[in-house]
Amino acid sequence: MESDTEETVVITDDMVTERLQQNPLAYDKDGEMHYDIISAFIKSIRGSDPDGAIYWLARMVEGGEDPAFIARRLVISAAEDIGLANPNALLLANACFETLMKIGWPEGRILWRKQLSIWQRVLKAIRHTVPLTMH
Repeated sequence: MESDTEETVVITDDMVTERLQQNPLAYDKDGEMHYDIISAFIKSIRGSDPDGAIYWLARMVEGGEDPAFIARRLVISAAEDIGLANPNALLLANACFETLMKIGWPEGRILWRKQLSIWQRVLKAIRHTVPLTMH
C-alpha cells in the first residue's frame, strides 16, 4: 500500500482483528457522524426516498439519538422542504412532535413512519405535476 509520503504501511493480523471487532454501523451521537446521519436523513426525505429515510431514521434510533432532536429536525424539514408542497406538513410535524413527547418511545416510531409516508407521497405527487409558467 502506498501513501503520499512513500512510507511503507504494514497491516498486521492484530490490526485487522481490531478493525473487524468494530461496528461499522456504530453511531456517534456526540461526534461528526451525528450531523452526517441527520443530513443523510433529511436528504432522503427531500429526494422522496422512503427506504432511505427509514434507514437513516433507524440508524439514529438504534444509536440512541434523542427522539426530541429527531422530532425538531422533522419540524424544520416540514418548514423548509415540505411546507410549500403541502402547508399541512408543519401541522403534522408539530402534532407528531407533541404526541411523541406525550406517549414516549418506542411507540413514537409509529408516528414518524406515518409522517414520512405522507411526506413521500406529497413530494412524489409534486414531481409528477406539470410546472406552471407565468406569462
